Amino acid sequence: MAGRRSAARMQLVEVDESPAPPRRPDRENNPVSALVEPSSAPTARGSVGRLVRRWWPVGAVAVVAVVATVVAGVARDREFVERVGAVPGLVRPLDGVPTVRWTAPAAPHRGAVVSADGTVVLVSAQDGRWLVTAHDAADGTALWSQDLAPVQVSGFESSLVACPSRGEDVGGLVVCLVTEPRVVYSDDASVDEPAHTRVVALDGADGEQVGEWEVDQALVEAGRVGDDVVLVTLDDAGHAVAERRAGVGGEVRWTYTTPDVLESITLSRVADAKVARDVVVVEGVVTTVLDVDDGAVLTTGAPYRNLQVVALQDGFATWATVGGGHVHAPDGAERFEVDGLPVPFALDDGTAADVLVVDDGSRLRGVDAGTGRVRWSTDTMLDVRARVSERLLVSGLTRFGVVDASDGRVRWVSDAGDPMPWTPLTDGALVLAPGLAPDGTAQLVGLGLDDGVRYWALDLPGRVQRIDGFGGVLVARTADQALVLG
Repeated sequence: MAGRRSAARMQLVEVDESPAPPRRPDRENNPVSALVEPSSAPTARGSVGRLVRRWWPVGAVAVVAVVATVVAGVARDREFVERVGAVPGLVRPLDGVPTVRWTAPAAPHRGAVVSADGTVVLVSAQDGRWLVTAHDAADGTALWSQDLAPVQVSGFESSLVACPSRGEDVGGLVVCLVTEPRVVYSDDASVDEPAHTRVVALDGADGEQVGEWEVDQALVEAGRVGDDVVLVTLDDAGHAVAERRAGVGGEVRWTYTTPDVLESITLSRVADAKVARDVVVVEGVVTTVLDVDDGAVLTTGAPYRNLQVVALQDGFATWATVGGGHVHAPDGAERFEVDGLPVPFALDDGTAADVLVVDDGSRLRGVDAGTGRVRWSTDTMLDVRARVSERLLVSGLTRFGVVDASDGRVRWVSDAGDPMPWTPLTDGALVLAPGLAPDGTAQLVGLGLDDGVRYWALDLPGRVQRIDGFGGVLVARTADQALVLG
């Protein structure tokens, strides 16, 4: 599907289907008719008729073959659109030059936009309240809205509402975390009291609250997995507690507590965590990798080794300054060593899955995903942002381009001129990148994935901070607005 082009390139062709007027043969200028006597004309017509009757099945078969080819092509196009649109963070292929379909209030933080059962759900702070509002993706009509909490600001932090997702459509259940600030101006409270978090589950169809439960420990990270949430918190002693819990009722699916203290002010330790694909990574003085399905420990790094972990389509990879890099199977077993850490694709449609990409800083290397053998090497300072249609979308401070995932060939590179305000993304056929109009105003530019040809440019408000895909929908965001494009 690489090189697929937008329908914007198609042109309407008018076909004149009116019957042509009969034309009388010119005997003087037609040597064939001049040799045919009038009496032999019926015989000639009969021969032509027999010829047509003999060969018409061949023409019919040809027509059927052409129709079948067109139908198959349309089916492939539809399959491509649905496949790309279902990949978390990617954008459903655009039909032409996009426009701003609608705008609505939205906060700029992570988790303020989520796709749910075809709708766009936005978190916004309005009139001192945190609102969660579902909109029709086509025209922005507000379908329902829920008031979840007041907007509070304390001396250290403020309240926050976030609905976690990886950019996929989460279905008919919207799960939001309502974090309230520490109470710091009360005789009955301590500055060491952790922030209070409520988990609220909403029906994606009508916004009705279908569940609510509390997290009573300091929250480090939260991620959405199906209709569940994975939480990593810290207990009073500084141990990290990872749990997978039901989004509606909070029932615990599994739990894991680190044996080591991961966060301590005295020892200057800080815990971190991430939920990526099929693994949960808990980081601290020791790094632990857990299976997202059952919480099983897949691997544990040595103390103070700063083990880095990247989730792959099939398993995961690790790298440490002592011990080097390894690619692991889904059960944690080591498959082979790798000289570097494979790139964690933010956007990945699963194509060219037989190649792992290692970024060495000044070059990219393609490594065979089954053996670890280096298949290609390309000099570039650009970072890999996405893998789609067997291509790698790469970008840096002012430049972006495309590298072939199979052989490492640089297909094209473009320079935006100024530092890019957001990271380019793709719809599988075009690169959707920031650009500047002649007057210096911000634009969204569509360039061919294979050749870098500029197909269109859309003027944007100068305050756009980022553009992302949610459930295949293209959403631009300012400090307080979401602009849905399409």
